[in-house]
Amino acid sequence: MVNQISVAVMADIHSNYEAFRSCIHTATKKGVQQYIFLGDYLGDLAFPQKTLKLMKELKREYPCLFIRGNKEEYWINHRKNRDEIWKTGVTGTGMLCYNYENISDEDIDFFEGMPISKAVQYGGFPEFVVCHGSPFQVNQSMRPDYAYIDDLTKKLSTELTLCGHFHRQMDYTRNGRRVLNPGSIGVPLRSPGKAQFLILHGRNGSWEIEFLSVPYDVEQAIAEMDEEKLYQKAPGWYQITKHLLRTGEHSHAAIAARAAELYHLSSTVPTQKDIPEKYWEMAIAELGAFDNG
Repeated sequence: MVNQISVAVMADIHSNYEAFRSCIHTATKKGVQQYIFLGDYLGDLAFPQKTLKLMKELKREYPCLFIRGNKEEYWINHRKNRDEIWKTGVTGTGMLCYNYENISDEDIDFFEGMPISKAVQYGGFPEFVVCHGSPFQVNQSMRPDYAYIDDLTKKLSTELTLCGHFHRQMDYTRNGRRVLNPGSIGVPLRSPGKAQFLILHGRNGSWEIEFLSVPYDVEQAIAEMDEEKLYQKAPGWYQITKHLLRTGEHSHAAIAARAAELYHLSSTVPTQKDIPEKYWEMAIAELGAFDNG
């Protein structure tokens, strides 16, 4: 029987090593004994191997549970499908290409061994389920405002579920099921200059929830993006990421959706699988995500 325990829950690092390091420092000061990671470890910032190195160091020092996110599925599926074309120098696939070129088969094996969801229990504390998107699909968002959320929560097997994927700290209950999102470490929404995670404190037979927002060196993270010339490797993606880090506004997904909409609304019949750069530029400008600083 465990009388007391503290478990850090972290999601959506997206290669933001500076933010990740600051969150680990905070968790250590708070006496965290174990870690749960909810996927999307790499993706939007520079030097993905720095993030992987810190993950592996933590794995050696603490009990860690790693869940697979949709980003990990990209690398796994790309290794299986050699005919899939990712190009550098374009917004749509530039960061996918950059990350894939900077990870190893051993890293992809690590991702492939991760479950997409898992039921977890510590000592005598209540069991809960962890996942990236939902327990049923790695890329299915559990945002409370989605039309399908009532049906989805009815299917949940435990009273508490922890998810990532939509990059906002959240605590809501639907159909008697409580859903927590720790927020994003790497590219959180509505949290400019601060990374997000949560700690589950097991006390007196129940879980107490502590949400944290941790300041870190945003400009150093951006400097490393510049050092790696991500503005050349994935021009629009770089602009979106830099703006999001500084302001907390406009997700990659929202701007990608708008770019696709503009492309399909154009006077020409869409003939390309990838969205042409000019539609990315239009969407970024329209949503005010350009940042020339």
